[in-house]
Amino acid sequence: MTNEELQAEIERLRQPDILDLEQVKRFCVWLDERRKLRKPGRAVGESGLGKTTASLFYTFKNRAAKTPNQNPIVPVLYIELTGSSCSPSLFFKTIIETLKFKVKGGNENQLRERAWYLIKQCKVEVMIVDEAHRLQFKTLPDVRDLFDKVKIVPILVGTSSRLDTLIAKDEQVAGRFASYYNFEKLLGANFKKTVKIWEQKILRLPKQSNLADNQEIITLLQEKTDGQIRLLDQILRDAAVKALESGINKIDKSVLENIEGDYLLVAS
Repeated sequence: MTNEELQAEIERLRQPDILDLEQVKRFCVWLDERRKLRKPGRAVGESGLGKTTASLFYTFKNRAAKTPNQNPIVPVLYIELTGSSCSPSLFFKTIIETLKFKVKGGNENQLRERAWYLIKQCKVEVMIVDEAHRLQFKTLPDVRDLFDKVKIVPILVGTSSRLDTLIAKDEQVAGRFASYYNFEKLLGANFKKTVKIWEQKILRLPKQSNLADNQEIITLLQEKTDGQIRLLDQILRDAAVKALESGINKIDKSVLENIEGDYLLVAS
């Protein structure tokens, strides 16, 4: 492998990928049911279990249709909340900007009216609100009104403890978002299956590593990732880069041990 080919492979490994994994498929089916029934819901799970990736995959499957000189048709709108605390004004600004329109300033009521207007103009059916645990308590009525008054299906996505604690403070919101999808850790046979998929579809090294068939490697990966798909992805990509750079062109236990020590989960 020439240096140019090596750098190209390393660059490829640094690019994000979204795979249609079994849990992603189940999540998409659940979202389709929410959409068909026109009922809101929440998707919860610990950090690193693929909630954002699965949400983006569903959004991509239902991506916007654009027509010249007309507003885009956005059946599924994905927004990601940032910062530690999302006020109503910031919530509406995020919606407007994600729909690719200018905010144009205004007070909270004006931002609300503009966001509602654009949601209707773009024919939004489902809105996925990622990092929803960042919402301020006073923003919850506006989330509820997306369903009650704007007639779209909001889906709240966030970490289990923080999101559930937040919506439990408002019984009307809690009742509307009672339906939930739980993202689970990778365990047992599912963990091995995921490692095999990663080797075949993401890593694609010149030589077969057969990681899923090596119980020592599986045990090592399970200990270091605690079933988190995000961490598994990071470790395997780092190991693949190191294998390429060393000229081995496959991942063995020695390669994995050289990089796995760089990852240590903080005890909760």
